Amino acid sequence: MYLIKVVVQDSPIDGQGVFTLEDIKVGAVVWKFDSDHDKTLSKAEFDSLSGEERELLRRVAYLSKNTGRWVYPPENDPARFTNHSKENNLSATLNTAISEEPVFVANRDIQAGEELTNDYSEFDDLSENLEADWLT
Repeated sequence: MYLIKVVVQDSPIDGQGVFTLEDIKVGAVVWKFDSDHDKTLSKAEFDSLSGEERELLRRVAYLSKNTGRWVYPPENDPARFTNHSKENNLSATLNTAISEEPVFVANRDIQAGEELTNDYSEFDDLSENLEADWLT
């Protein structure tokens, strides 16, 4: 879940994206997994979903390199709209004192109004296996 104030709005990257409403200093933890908020599925649970449900989750979930579980935000969470970019301003960092999943840390100062982006390949085990145009 995002730990800062954000808004979802149209993105030049893809559809909608997450934009910060406040300045963020380099090194600040911006998002972390919260087991009381975020959702997870085992690979078996994911595989048992209908094809339509799996397709929907592939757009908002990641296959954790750390736990091997599918991780995704609940329906009303802006994190569902965080876009991928190789010029990402958030980096995935594993800090098990904070979370069993990577936390997303600002890798540079980010100004209010900027879109928040991740490089999915840093934390998503599936993205390395995809050859989608948007991963380049």
